[in-house]
Amino acid sequence: MPLTRAVTRLLQPLLALGLLAVVLGLGSYQAFLSREVAQVAEASQLRLDFYRRTMAQTLEEFRLLPTVLGLDGRVRGLLAGPQAAAQVDAVNRYLEDVSQDPVIHVLYLLDAGGRVLASSNWREPNSFVGNNYGFRPYFHDAMDGRPGRFFGVGVTTQEAGYFLSAPVYVGGTVTGVAVVKIRLDALEDAWRRSGDLLLVADRLGVVVLSSTPNWKFRSLFPLRGADREALARTRQYLNADLPLLQATDGQPILGPGGQGRRLSLAGASLPFVDTGGRVQPLLSESIDLPDYGWRLVILSDLTDAQKLATVMAAALTLSILLLLMLIGLWRMRRRRTEERRAARAALERVQADLEARIAERTAELLTANRTLEDRVSSLKDAEQILTRTRDTAVQAGKLAVLGQMAAGVTHELNQPLAALTTLADNARRFIERDKPEAAAENLDHIARVAQRMGRIVAQLKTFSRKSGDALTPVDVADAIDNALLLVESKRQAADVTVTVRHGAPGLTVKADITRLEQVIVNLAVNAIDAMEGAAARELSIDTCIEGAEGIICLRDTGGGIDPQVWPHLFEPFFTTKPIGKGLGLGLAISRLIAESLHGSLTAANDDGGGACFELRLPLARGEF
Repeated sequence: MPLTRAVTRLLQPLLALGLLAVVLGLGSYQAFLSREVAQVAEASQLRLDFYRRTMAQTLEEFRLLPTVLGLDGRVRGLLAGPQAAAQVDAVNRYLEDVSQDPVIHVLYLLDAGGRVLASSNWREPNSFVGNNYGFRPYFHDAMDGRPGRFFGVGVTTQEAGYFLSAPVYVGGTVTGVAVVKIRLDALEDAWRRSGDLLLVADRLGVVVLSSTPNWKFRSLFPLRGADREALARTRQYLNADLPLLQATDGQPILGPGGQGRRLSLAGASLPFVDTGGRVQPLLSESIDLPDYGWRLVILSDLTDAQKLATVMAAALTLSILLLLMLIGLWRMRRRRTEERRAARAALERVQADLEARIAERTAELLTANRTLEDRVSSLKDAEQILTRTRDTAVQAGKLAVLGQMAAGVTHELNQPLAALTTLADNARRFIERDKPEAAAENLDHIARVAQRMGRIVAQLKTFSRKSGDALTPVDVADAIDNALLLVESKRQAADVTVTVRHGAPGLTVKADITRLEQVIVNLAVNAIDAMEGAAARELSIDTCIEGAEGIICLRDTGGGIDPQVWPHLFEPFFTTKPIGKGLGLGLAISRLIAESLHGSLTAANDDGGGACFELRLPLARGEF
C-alpha cells in the first residue's frame, strides 16, 4: 500500500505536467501559427496585387484595337453596301496584317446579324468566315453600342481566349461588330514559371485561367441550374462538365463570400512540388477584378509556417515545463523535510496512545456485538409481525371484495331459489295428474339449478378462506374463470362485455390459486367500476408468455388513469371511488400479493383509451 501511494503521488504531478504540456503546446502552436499565417496572407495580398496589375496590362493592351478596326474605311465600306469579293479580300488581308502580334489569336468582322464577313484566319481550314456568332454576349454588347468583354472557348477552334469587341458605326448607326480574340497562354506560362499557385475565376466561380492545367474549367462553388442553362445558351465553355474544385475536407477552396481560408489539397493535384502522396497545407487568398467580373486567387504553401510554429511552440513549452519542474523539485524537497519532522512527532504520539486505544476498541466491539445480537432478534420478530400483517391485509381485502359483491351474490342465489320453488310446485302437480315424464323433466331442472347454486357457494367459500404459503402450479385459465364467476353479477349489472383471449393455451404459473384469483377479482372489479357511464364497456383479458414469465393483462374502456393519480395509485386507502364504494385497498393488496408470489403488477394507460393492468408471474416448471 505505501508503494502504491508513492507511485500515485509521483504520477499525479507527472500527469499534471503532461496535461499542461499538451495545453501549452496546442495553445502556443495555434498562436504562433496564426501569426505566421497572417504574415503569409499579407505577402499573398502583395503578390496578388502584382499579378493583378500584370494581367490587367495584358488584357488592356488590345482594348482599343476593335475600335480602331471599326474606323478603317475598308471595314466600313464592306459593312455599308453589298459585299463584293474584292472588298472582302481587302478586309481579310488587312485583318491578317494587323494580327501579326503573337498574343492576338484572330481578328474578325461580324455583320448586324452576327455572321462573320471577314477574318484574319481566312486562309486556314477552320476559318471564321461565314460562321455566325450572334449568340455570344460580346456581340450583343457591341450591337447595343458598348464595348464587349468575354472569356470563352471558341466554338470553331476549340481554344480558349479573351474576346474584345466594339461597335462599327456607318452613318451613325451600328452596322457591325469588330472582334479581337487574344491568347492568354503566355500569362499562364509566366505563372507556372513563377512557382505560385494561381487561378482566375469568373463571376460564377468557373476557373478560366490557372497555373495548374487540371484546375481549368472547374468550379469553385456549386453551380445552380439557371447558371448552367445560361452557360449552355452562350456556349461559353462548350460542353465542359465544370466539376467542383474542393479541398480535402470536401469544401470549396474559398469561403462563401470569396474570403480566403486555410485548407489542404492532395499532392497529386499540385504542380511543382513532390509531396510524396501527402496532403499539402495551403492558404487561399483572393482579390476581386471588378472590371472583368473575375476573381484572382493565390494558394500559398503553409508547410514552412507550420514547421516554424511547431518549433517555436515546442521551445516555449519546454522552457515553461523546465521552469515548473525546477520549482516543483524545490517545493517537493522542502515538503519532504517537513513531513519527516511531522512523522517523527506523530509516531511518538501514536505509540503513547496505542495501548489505550486498543483497550477502548475492544470494549466497544464487545458492546457492539451484544447490540447486534439484540437487533437481529428484534428484526426476526418484526419480520414475523410483517408476515402476519400482510396475510391479515390480504384476507381483509378478500372480505372487502365479498362485501361489495354481497348484493350481487344474493341476487344470483335468489333467482335459482325462486326457480326451485316454481319447478317443485310444477312437479307436484304433474305427479297428481299422473304425468311422470313431465315431473321427471322438472326434477332434472331442479338438479341443474341446485348444482349452479352449489358452484357459486363453493367458489365463495374457496375465495374467502385463508391461503397457504406454499406455491404450486396453477392453471391460469381456471383462475380467470373462477374469478369471473365471482364478479358475474356485478358484470351483468354494469352491462360489461368480457372477452378472454389465451395467447398461450394451457398456461401454468407458480402461485397460490386463492391469492391469484383475489388479484384478478380486484382488478376486474376496478375495471367494471371505471367503465361506469362509458359509451363502450368492454373488459379484455389476455394471457401470454414472455421469457420465463406468464403475463395476464386486463384492459378496460374507461377514462384511463388521471396523471395526478399515478404517484398514489398503489398506496393503501387511496381511492377515487365515491364514499361507500371502496376502501382503497384493492390495488395495494394486489401488488402485495403479486410480490409475495415473486411476480409484479404494473399499470399503464392504453393507447386506445382506458387503463391496462399487467400481472407477471414466474412460469411453473416445464413452461420454458
